[in-house]
Amino acid sequence: MKTLEELQHRLMDAKERMHRLHRAESRRESLQKRLREQERVVMRLELELESEQADVEKLMRLSLTNLFHTILRSKDEQLELERQQALAAALKLQEAKQELEDLNDDLKSIGDDLLNYRNAEHEYSEWLAEKEAYLRSAPASNNLLLDMDEQIADHAVMLKELAEAVSAGKRVMASLEDASASLEKAENWGNWDMWGGGGMISTHLKHNHIDDAKQYIHNANHLLQSFQDELEDLKRSFHIQVEIDGLLKMADYWFDGLITDWVVQGRIKNAQEQVLEALDQIRTVVLKLQAEHTSTESALQGLKSKRTAWIEQSELE
Repeated sequence: MKTLEELQHRLMDAKERMHRLHRAESRRESLQKRLREQERVVMRLELELESEQADVEKLMRLSLTNLFHTILRSKDEQLELERQQALAAALKLQEAKQELEDLNDDLKSIGDDLLNYRNAEHEYSEWLAEKEAYLRSAPASNNLLLDMDEQIADHAVMLKELAEAVSAGKRVMASLEDASASLEKAENWGNWDMWGGGGMISTHLKHNHIDDAKQYIHNANHLLQSFQDELEDLKRSFHIQVEIDGLLKMADYWFDGLITDWVVQGRIKNAQEQVLEALDQIRTVVLKLQAEHTSTESALQGLKSKRTAWIEQSELE
């Protein structure tokens, strides 16, 4: 069995190799991005060189028809200028191609590093686990590890429950947003009716959108219960007082036996206000949950890093 000193040496060596692996991966990503950009530069310069060469050839075939274009400069002077510009474009292209070649060489070199360190993470995990097992042989160290593991597990459970609550809240929001959109369309068709531009078709479409809104509200009411269950699991003091039940009843009977267009419009508007109010309240809660999810995730990563660092640096007394 290896001594703690040997384990520590192997672990630190594996950590260094893993660091080199991550650095090589980051370097490769950066080089690949630069390579793509340089390829675009080369293509652009190739087009510029073609254009400059075409200008030179065009000037060499100068006739009386286009002689006026060089009236202020002799043909030889103009030709020399065009040749200089073509030469400058050729030099830029050559330099860009050289840079592209250098980048490809660097990528090949990074590929060799990645090949050399490909097992670094696995080796590090193995040595870390072996040292952890060694440390657990001492009661004091084992108790410390158990305490850290319990904290990590608690945070992991909390993170999962927060994610589930956020997901449930977003589903309620989606149904309410759909209801709001349908009510807006119904209101627009109702306005068209009241302005005298409607008819049987607009009335039919308006009621179709009202029916859609009723279904979305029913769905939101069902989903809200799941959302509240998730909040109860979290034992949080979030208070949602959304009168979805009242809104649901309203949707069931307010749109039945309608008498006049203006009554319909008033009830559509009232329903829209209630839906938007419910949506605003739930969005506020979801944003709070998302903020807590972010902080819990950060805390969890901090605990894991702290645990790993403790194992790396610990020695048995």
